[in-house]
Amino acid sequence: MITMDPHALESMLTEAARRGAEQAIQDLTCYTKEQACQMLGISYGTLQRRISEKKIRVVDGRIPGDSIRKYLSEHVRNR
Repeated sequence: MITMDPHALESMLTEAARRGAEQAIQDLTCYTKEQACQMLGISYGTLQRRISEKKIRVVDGRIPGDSIRKYLSEHVRNR
């Protein structure tokens, strides 16, 4: 069993909730293709290929943050 000071536990849980909320907002944000290229570190042509390969999802001409995060986690090492 691990024991923890109640104040430290509360602080840790508050920080986890804050980070979770930030991630949720980023996942819901939609970015332009130019912004997505910059975030992913790829060219516009490469982005278009990844979209046609269904590796990156597009919604109404924009790239959702969760699609960027998923692509990075699956295709980019040590970032």
